[in-house]
Amino acid sequence: MLLRHPMFARSLCLISCALSGGFFMSVSGAAESSRDEVIRLAFENNRELRLATLEIDRARATQRWSGRLDNPELEVSYSDDEAGLDENEGTLAVAFSQRFPLTARLRHEKSLRQWQVILAEAELAERRRELAYQVDLALVEWLAARSQWESSRELAALNEEILAFLTKQAEAGEVSKLTVIQTKLTGQSISQQATRNAAAQKASLLHLKQLVGLEPNTGFNPPAALGRPGSALAERDFAEVLAHRPDHVLALSRIDEAGAEATLAHAKRWEDIAVEAFAERERAVDEPGGLERNTFLGIGVSIPLPLRQRNQEGIAQANINREAASRELEAVQFQIRSELAEAYQQSRDAWGLARETGGEVMDLAEHNLTEFRQAYAQGQASLIEVQRAQEQILELRKASLDALSAWHQAEAKVRYVTGAYPGLSLPSDSAK
Repeated sequence: MLLRHPMFARSLCLISCALSGGFFMSVSGAAESSRDEVIRLAFENNRELRLATLEIDRARATQRWSGRLDNPELEVSYSDDEAGLDENEGTLAVAFSQRFPLTARLRHEKSLRQWQVILAEAELAERRRELAYQVDLALVEWLAARSQWESSRELAALNEEILAFLTKQAEAGEVSKLTVIQTKLTGQSISQQATRNAAAQKASLLHLKQLVGLEPNTGFNPPAALGRPGSALAERDFAEVLAHRPDHVLALSRIDEAGAEATLAHAKRWEDIAVEAFAERERAVDEPGGLERNTFLGIGVSIPLPLRQRNQEGIAQANINREAASRELEAVQFQIRSELAEAYQQSRDAWGLARETGGEVMDLAEHNLTEFRQAYAQGQASLIEVQRAQEQILELRKASLDALSAWHQAEAKVRYVTGAYPGLSLPSDSAK
C-alpha cells in the first residue's frame, strides 16, 4: 500500500499532528503579562499620547501662577504755570496704588485651577485607556493572523512534500495522474490562503507598530500567543469598576470643578478695591510771603459699588455648568453599567464558543482523519477522501482560531470597560 511507504506515512503523520495537537500546543499558555508590556510600551512611545501630557503641564503652569494680586500701579504727574502767570508755581505728585479683593477670590481661583489639573490628569488617563484598548485589539488581531499564517504555511510545505512524492509515483505508474492533479490543486489553494494570511499578518503588525509608536522597520516580536480560555471571567463589583474608570473620575472631577467655578463666580460679585498712597510736592505763591513750598502725604480708597453689575451672568453660567456636570455623571454611570452588562455577556458567549470549537468538535475531526488514514492503508478509502478529511480539519482549525480570537477580543473589551490596564495613573484626589 502507498501509505506504508516510509516517506508518505511520515508526511501524513506530520499533517495529522499539525492539524490537531500541534495547533493547540501553539496557542496554549497565553502570556498576558506580555500584552501588558506592549501596552506600557505604547504609553511610552505613542506620539499623540506624549503630546497630550503637555495639557497637564499647561494646567499646572496655570495653577502655579494663579491666585496672585494684580500688579501695583505707580503714577507720576507734574504741572506748572509756565503757560499761565509764570510765577514758578508747580506741583509734583507720586501715587502708588494696589487693588485688593474684598472676598476670598484669589483662594477660590487657586482651588479652581487645582481641579483643572486633576481634570487634565483624568483626561490623559482616559486617553491611555482608549489607546490601551486599541493596542490590545491590534495585538489580538496580529497574533490570530500570525497563527493562521504559520498554520497555512506549515500545511503548504507538507503538501508540497506529498506532491513531490506522488509525482515520482505517477511517473513510475504506481498512482493515477488524477491523484497528482488533485493534490496539486489542493496545494495551490493552501498556498493562496497562506499568501493571504501572510498579507493580513503584515498589515496587522504594521497597524500594531503604529499604535505602539514604533517605526515600520523596527523589530517587534513579543513572546505572546492566544491562549485557550480557562474559566469564564468573573464579574467585578460596579463600585470597583467606577473607581478604575477614568471617564467616571473625569465626570466626578467636573462636578468639583463646577462647584469651585460657582464659588469663584459668587466671590466676583464684589469687584476689587483700590488702595492708594500718594505724596505731593507743591510750589505756590502765598501773599504776603511770596513763593512757598509745601508737601502733602495721603491715602485713598476706591470702592466700586455693586449697584448694576454683580456678576449675575457668571453666576448663572456656573450654576448651569454645575447642573450639566451632575447630569453628565448620571449619563456616564448609566453608560458604564450598560457597557459592563454587554461586555460580560459577549465574553460569556465567546468563552462558550471558544471552548466548544476547540474541544469535542476538533477531537471528532481528528478521530475522523485517523479512521480515513487507516481505511486508506487497508485500501478501503481513497487519497482524496483522506485529503477531504484534512481540509475539514483545516476549516475547523480556522473556525476554532476565529472563536479563540473572538474570545480574546471580548476579554479585551472587558478590560477596556473595567479599566484594568497598567499605568493609567488616575488622579487620587478625585477618585475618593
